[in-house]
Amino acid sequence: MRGFGFEIVKLTGIWATGVLLASQVWADPLLQSKVAPAREAIALQATALDQVQQFEQDGVRIEFSLRAVEANKEYLEAQVGQTALAQFALRDARSGQPLSLGRPKAWMNARLSETVAGERTCADKIRGLASGQLGSRPEVDLNSYAIATLNHDKTITFINPHVAFSPTKLEHIISLPGIGTDWLQTMDGRFLYVTLSDEGIITVIDTTTYRLIQTISTGAGSRPTRLALQPDGRAVWVGLDGTAQVVTIDTETHVIAKVIAVGAGTHTLAFSQDSSYLAVTNSEANTVSMIDLRIAAVTVTVPVGKTPVTVAYGAAAKRFYVGSLNDTMIEVLDPATPRSVGTIPTKQGVVALRFEPTGRFAVFVNQLDSTLSVIDTATNGIIGSTTVVKDPDQVTFTERYAYVRGIESEKFSLIDLADLRKGKPAPIEIQAGQHAPSMVPDQLGIADMIVPAPEGNAVLVANAPDQTLYFYQEGMMAPMGTFSNYKRMPRGILALDRSLKEVAPGVYRAPVTFSKAGRYDVPILIDRPRTMHCFQATVRESLDGASSAATPRPPVIRTDVGTVPVQVRVPTAMTFMVLDAATQQPIVGLRDVQVLVFEPPGTWQQRHYAREVEPGRYRVTQSFPHAGEYRVMVQTVSGHLRYAQGTAVVQRVTSAAPTAEKEMQRAEGVRR
Repeated sequence: MRGFGFEIVKLTGIWATGVLLASQVWADPLLQSKVAPAREAIALQATALDQVQQFEQDGVRIEFSLRAVEANKEYLEAQVGQTALAQFALRDARSGQPLSLGRPKAWMNARLSETVAGERTCADKIRGLASGQLGSRPEVDLNSYAIATLNHDKTITFINPHVAFSPTKLEHIISLPGIGTDWLQTMDGRFLYVTLSDEGIITVIDTTTYRLIQTISTGAGSRPTRLALQPDGRAVWVGLDGTAQVVTIDTETHVIAKVIAVGAGTHTLAFSQDSSYLAVTNSEANTVSMIDLRIAAVTVTVPVGKTPVTVAYGAAAKRFYVGSLNDTMIEVLDPATPRSVGTIPTKQGVVALRFEPTGRFAVFVNQLDSTLSVIDTATNGIIGSTTVVKDPDQVTFTERYAYVRGIESEKFSLIDLADLRKGKPAPIEIQAGQHAPSMVPDQLGIADMIVPAPEGNAVLVANAPDQTLYFYQEGMMAPMGTFSNYKRMPRGILALDRSLKEVAPGVYRAPVTFSKAGRYDVPILIDRPRTMHCFQATVRESLDGASSAATPRPPVIRTDVGTVPVQVRVPTAMTFMVLDAATQQPIVGLRDVQVLVFEPPGTWQQRHYAREVEPGRYRVTQSFPHAGEYRVMVQTVSGHLRYAQGTAVVQRVTSAAPTAEKEMQRAEGVRR
C-alpha cells in the first residue's frame, strides 16, 4: 500500500496574529482591482534566450524574464535543478524610465493542462495564491521566507510561517550525520553549510530540494566549528578548532580549495568589506592571523590580549576590532599595514562584539558583569555602557534596534539604536519564552538564536528549552507569532529569504529552482496602481541529467490495518511498516510518522504520532467511538510522504459482541 489521502497535520501552540500571514498582502480589496483586459496590450515574446515578456496597463509596463544562470557563464534557459533568476522590471510605458511602485507580489505555479489553466481568470489565481491557504500554495512563492532550525536531535527543520491559519507549517526535516554546531547560507540562499564538530565534517544542504548533497571531511579530531562567508560569496571559510588551521571551501564546487596554518585554539573569523582580508583569532596562542585573500596566505600574526574570542570589521574605520575573554582591552588592527594601531580599555569577560548597521559603532557584551558597551570608531573610545540581561552572549541588529540574548535569562534586552549611537543605550527587557537557555546547558551553542526577519523590522527568536520559535516586531513587548519546533530543541535559527528584492530602481529579482519541468503560470500583483497579470514560463528538463523525476520518492507503507473489523471502544494497536521505495529496506528513526483517523465526512477525527517499536515498524493505539467505516492515513514529512500522495485505508468498526457489551454496560453502571 502506497501513501494515503489528503494532508492534515496536528500542531499545538501555533498562533499568529496576521503579521506573517496573507492578510499583509492586501492594501485594497482584491475585488476592486483592475485585471488585464486586452490582448493587444500584451507583448509576449517566445520563451528564448535574452527575450522578455511585457505587459502594459494604465501607463505601467511590466517586463518579466526567467533565465537560468551559472557562475561565470552566459545565461541559459531555465532547467530543472539549476538556479534561475526571475526578474520583473516596472517602467513608465512612454518614457521607459523605472518606476518605484513598491515591491510586487509574484508566484510561479505549474500548469496542469491548457484546459485547466484556462478555467480560472488571472484574478482568481492571484486571489487564491495570496490567501495563503494550504490548497493554494504555489510551487514557487516569490514573496515569502522559510524558517530553518538546527536541532539537538541531528536534524534541520524547515517551517513555513506564511501558511494562513493552517496547522501545517512544517515543510521538511533533514537528518544530519551528527549534531550541528554552526551554519550559514550562501548569498543566494540556495545552500546551507553546516559544521558537525564531533564528526569532523561539514555538510552541504540544498534548500530548494531539501537534500544533503555533499559531506566534506576535515579529518578526525579537526573539530570544524565556526563558519564565515566571504563577502563576494565565492568561498566559505571554516575554523578547525582541533587543529591550528582554517580551510576555505569553493561555494560552486563544494570542495576544500585550501588549508591554511594559523595559531592554536578556538577560531573566530571576520572579513574586510572588500574581501581583501580575513582576520582569524587563535584563543590559545593569543594571536590574530591576518590572511590576504588575494594570495590566500597569512601575511602577519599579530599578538593580542589573552584568549581572543571575538573579532569584527568596522566598515567606517576600515579596522578589525578584537575582544579577549581574559584581558582588559579591545585591540584595533589595521589590515593594510598590517599591525595593531590601538587598544581600548575594558574589563575581563568580553565574549561577543559586532557592528551596528552603519558600521561606525561597535557593540560588545561582557558576560562576567552582564553589561553592554558601545565604541565610536571615529574616536576609538567607549561612549556608553549599560546593564543588560544576565550572562549575555549574543547581539543581533535590525535597522532600528539591538537585541541581546542572556544565557541566564528568559528575556532579551531591546535597545534603540538611536540612543545607542548617542552613547545612551537604554535597554528594555522583553519576555522571550518560558525558560532561560541555561535550563538545557548541553544545548548552549554558538549559532545565532536571534536573527533579523527579512522584513527588516522584526526578529525571530529560538528558545531551546521551550522547543518554540517566536516572532517579534520592532518595539513590540510580546511576540506577534509563535511556532512549534515539533518537540525539538533548536541550537540555531535562520531565515531563508525567497522573496523578490529590488536590485536596481524598479527592478526586482529572486533566485528560484524548479523540481519539475513544464509550463508555469507567473501571476504578478502590484498594489498601486492596482495591476494584475499572468505571465508564462517554460522550464526544461536538465541537460546534465538532473531530471525532475529525481525528486525524492515517498516511502512504501505496509500494514494490516483494515483487513479485519475491530470492535467499538476497544483500544486497537495499528502498526505500519515504512520502507524505502527503492531498496524495500525499513526506514528507521522517523520522529514525525503521524496517523490520521477520521469518519467521513470528517466531523470526527483524531491524529496521533506513531512510536517506533521495531526498526521501521511504527505503532499507535486507537479506539473508535461507535460502529461504522473509518479512514486511516499516514504521513511523514521528513520521509517525503504527504497525506495527499495516496488513498486512505478503510477500517470497519462493529458493535461489541453481546456478552462483551453487557459487561461494558455493567462496568459503566448502565441498567438495561
